[in-house]
This record gives sequence, structure tokens and C-alpha cells, in this order.
Amino acid sequence: MTEQANHSREGQSPPVPGAKHDLLTLATRSGRWAAVICFAIAGLCLGCVAPSSATPSPQLVEQPEIQALACLKSGIRYPHNPAVRVEAIEAMESAGDSEVLPWIRSALLDEHPAVRFAACITVGNARDHTAAAAIEKCARDENASVRVAALYARHRLGRTDYTGRIVTYLLQHDDPMVRRNAAFVLGLIGEPGAVSVLARAVKDDVEPGVRHHALEAMARLGNAEARQELTFMTNSGVGSDEVMAVQALAATRDPRFAETFRYKLGTATHLETKLAAARALGMVGEEDGYDIAVRGLTEEHAPVNDQNDPPAGQELRVKLLAAAALGAIGRTDALGVLAEKMQRDTDPRVQIAAARAILEIAGKRAGLSPFAAAGQALGTRP
Repeated sequence: MTEQANHSREGQSPPVPGAKHDLLTLATRSGRWAAVICFAIAGLCLGCVAPSSATPSPQLVEQPEIQALACLKSGIRYPHNPAVRVEAIEAMESAGDSEVLPWIRSALLDEHPAVRFAACITVGNARDHTAAAAIEKCARDENASVRVAALYARHRLGRTDYTGRIVTYLLQHDDPMVRRNAAFVLGLIGEPGAVSVLARAVKDDVEPGVRHHALEAMARLGNAEARQELTFMTNSGVGSDEVMAVQALAATRDPRFAETFRYKLGTATHLETKLAAARALGMVGEEDGYDIAVRGLTEEHAPVNDQNDPPAGQELRVKLLAAAALGAIGRTDALGVLAEKMQRDTDPRVQIAAARAILEIAGKRAGLSPFAAAGQALGTRP
């Protein structure tokens, strides 16, 4: 990632549809691309690859996954905005390749709690026993959400002695952000017995974000009532609620929701809902949303008039959702558009999102994990 003089400022930004309104949101929704927008975007420096008028080499044109891999390596070290580092970690997590684990382990020591949170979740998902000592340190972190993520990682590494504390964080912690993160983690653990605890949060918690994340966790655990409630929310008419609900149902990867996703793709009044539906359809093997995803990434769109949601933030969310949809759909004819955004977009988060989508498509094409596909292209794998 190139170093530029005009660094981004880590300030407040408009709420993200379907996301917790805090930077720790960045690390709490598996496969949740639109949740990576919690900073002001004015003045962001250039990202993974500086725009250039030079013609890309034939190798990069034919194998953009090589450049995508380099982009993510740079992203996890990007010093000016922790949102970029979190996005890079999430992209590496989706790769499912052990070669990325050393980079993710280093993020356990990052100065920002959102990055440490993301690294804990990813290390836990990978069951990376090499990181056990660093995880124990995170379990004593000053930030409660990082401690929740560390409890999840410990559980995945076979240390279940303190896993029950996650329930305490969900039901008793004063900070709603911590309660949201605890709900998310309980969904990841995958214990059906957690449904009753999550149901208490849905019923009793006054903070909407906590209820939404508890519903999503219950849906992941197969709870029919939660899935029904989320299906109802896809038609709420409130853009943020619709995106959240579509993303939550998509995370179940249940093809029975394909008709719901097709309906939202065709009828939603909010572009972000349509793009979330396009990605959800891609996740269940359908390409219906391809054209709208390409347009979302490449065309200008009239913003919604909302004084609490500046046009720049809306544009960024649309681009991230569009890139996510193209990656989920997996068509190789999207590689050119994604490579262009990865190389030339002026926002590093868009560059990271495009790189992630490129690797996802490359992995599907080769029948490999995305990083294995990139390694093969570089000649480092048989």
C-alpha cells in the first residue's frame, strides 16, 4: 500500500446499514462486507496500489490474484485507518489458507481494539494453536469486546473453562457494543443451547443492535422463529434493517431463502438492499444479481437525501456491497472491473474489497482456496 501525505482521519461516520455503530463493528459479522465503514472517508489516502497511467503487465491482467494477494498483505499493515486493517483480516479469513496465519497473528498485538478483535475471531476460526499465548494475553485485554473474542478463540482451541463468561457479557455488560459482540460470538460457537440465552437478549434488551445481532446468531443456530423474524424484516422498508436481515439470512447459506433474495433484488427501493440480495443469491449459487453488482461498482448513483448519512458514506457502502456481490457470484468476467477498482480506486477499503472478491473468484475457478490459487499463479505451489 502506498504511503501518502494526506492520511485519513479516524473520526465518526454515518451508521452502516446492518452494522453496529462503532469501530468494533468492523470485526463482528462473518462475511459482512458492508460493516467496514465506520470512519469519515474525506481525504483518504490512496490504498493498496497507487493509481497509475502505466499499462499493467500481461501477467497482472491475466492473473489479478497475484496483485490481490499483495494488496491484502499491504492492507494488514496499513497504518492510517484501522478499518482497512480489519477489512484485510476478514479477507484473509475468507481465504482459508494456513499461509496467512502469521500475518493475522501479528494483528493480535495491534494498537486498535477492533483489529485485535478481528484477529482473535480469525485465529479462533482457524484453530491456530501457535497463537495460544497471544490469545491468553487478549483474554486480559483492557477492552471488553476483545476479551469476548479471546474467549471465543480459547474455546476453539479447546480451552472451554471460561466460555460461559460470554453469556455474562451478553446479558449483564453495561456497554451495548459489548453485548452485540457477545451475541455474535455465541452464534459462531454453534452450540444450539445458546438459543435460549440469545432469546432473552432479543426479548429484554432495549438496544436494537443487540436484538438484531442476537436474532442473527439464533438464525445461524437454526432457530426457525429467528429466521422467520428476519424474513419479515427484509420487507420493513427501512434500508438499514433490510440490509441487516438479508445479510443475516445469507449467513445461514440456506438455499430456501433464494426466493426471498430474488424478491428483494427485484423490488427493493434501496440500492444497498438490492446489492445485499445480489450477494446473498451468489452465496446460494445464483447469478441473478450480477448486472446490478457491476453497475453498483462502476456507475455513479444518486444518493438518498439524509442529513445524517452523507453521500460519500453511501457511495462507499454501495461499492463495498457491489464488490462483495461479485465475489460471491464468482463470474470470471467480473475480474477486469474488480482489478480496475483494486488498482485505481482512491479509497483503500474499496481496493481491499476488490482484492478479496478477486481472490474469491480465483479460488472458485481453480477449485482451490483463494490464497492457494494465488500461490499457484505465483509458482509457489504445485
